[in-house]
Amino acid sequence: MADEGIKRKLAAILSADVKDYSRLMREDEVATIRTLTAYREVMTTLIKQHYGRVVDSVGDNLLAEFASVVDAVQGAIAIQKEVKTQNARLPEGRKMLFRIGINLGDLVVEGDRIYGDGVNLAARLEALADPGGICISRTAYDQIEDKLPLGYEYLGEKTVKNTVKPVRAYKVVFDPEKDTIRVKIKTWAKQRQAGQEDLDNLNESEQTEKRHRYIIINNIRLRKHFLVYVVVIVFLFIVNMLTWNGTIWFHWPALGWGLLLYLAMINSAKNNGATRKERAKIRIHKHLVTYLGVVGFLFMINMLTWNGTIWFHWPALGWGLLLFFHWIKYSNTSPG
Repeated sequence: MADEGIKRKLAAILSADVKDYSRLMREDEVATIRTLTAYREVMTTLIKQHYGRVVDSVGDNLLAEFASVVDAVQGAIAIQKEVKTQNARLPEGRKMLFRIGINLGDLVVEGDRIYGDGVNLAARLEALADPGGICISRTAYDQIEDKLPLGYEYLGEKTVKNTVKPVRAYKVVFDPEKDTIRVKIKTWAKQRQAGQEDLDNLNESEQTEKRHRYIIINNIRLRKHFLVYVVVIVFLFIVNMLTWNGTIWFHWPALGWGLLLYLAMINSAKNNGATRKERAKIRIHKHLVTYLGVVGFLFMINMLTWNGTIWFHWPALGWGLLLFFHWIKYSNTSPG
């Protein structure tokens, strides 16, 4: 039988504290208390406006709960923006910067008080946040990833006090001057580097979403490299024409760099959000396309240096034979 007056619920928890609070108190206790009191009133008002409830406020810490992660994050952003406005009126050494952590977790509720690991984790995330910033857990991130026009920078897995497993933390980027698309791409790239691109354990909709992200990342990278390639080749062509002595030479670096760009494009497709089984099938196709690209490159070299002899077919035949044996091996070992 459950204890009377004690229940559990799932909620978004917001924990906030002041950066360098001890220093501020040491330098001027009265001014610090006045500023903190004024800011706490503002924070309480904004939390209520976003359908939250202030649970506790001891010292420089403030704890609040929300029924929705969206409301919690929007409330946190409103708090940081208002505090930033208020700080503009203070001397540099007296500015009061808050760090905010938000977690979605299970709570133990007793009267007006809340307890549990969900609360503790919010406090740990708060310590990871930048002064004037917001840090959220993976559980919170999953709820708001596509619901708010914000950027989220993946900070990696963090080992925090009194937790068994590392915590995946995300920095919320809400400054309109920031390029949120760039931050999102940076986050996806970090997740991919951390090994989160393995889709075998995800459902179909999650696999589709991840594939789309990786395609965006690769397309942007390749587009940038291709643009640089075109600009440099045009520059070399102009130099070749301005220093003309009867010899065309700009095509040599163009061919070499073009081959590298082609190989980079092929290589980028090998793990484009594919499952393990799909990657096995993609591998042989990648080798085949690479082979065709290099053979085409050798053919062009042969033609541009023509002296009456065709030689490109010898390396083409040798590499083709190796590719054939590789395909035979793949066919014999490939899972259904």
